[in-house]
Amino acid sequence: MELAKKRAQLDAECTQDEVEQEAAWCQEAMCSVLDATAKKISIRARSKWWWNADIKERRMMVGRDTGRRQNSAQAAWAKAELQKSIRQSKRKMLSDYLQNLS
Repeated sequence: MELAKKRAQLDAECTQDEVEQEAAWCQEAMCSVLDATAKKISIRARSKWWWNADIKERRMMVGRDTGRRQNSAQAAWAKAELQKSIRQSKRKMLSDYLQNLS
């Protein structure tokens, strides 16, 4: 707040460079405030906070099928397909999340 009060206010006669410098300064100030106050998060291999209900349901289906079915060719194929769809959903969600960050 003290630094902001000391900075010159932009007026109608300001140049494009002054506006760009002010915008850059505002962005740096906001980043430093957010870095100081926001909760730090990290994405790890086992982070599950971004899973949705669809992936949870598919994982539950894999678990249920493992307990119920015998090791037949059809059961193995169904399990592999479910796991493949889970991986694809995870990749898509993570890709969308990272794309939204940038």
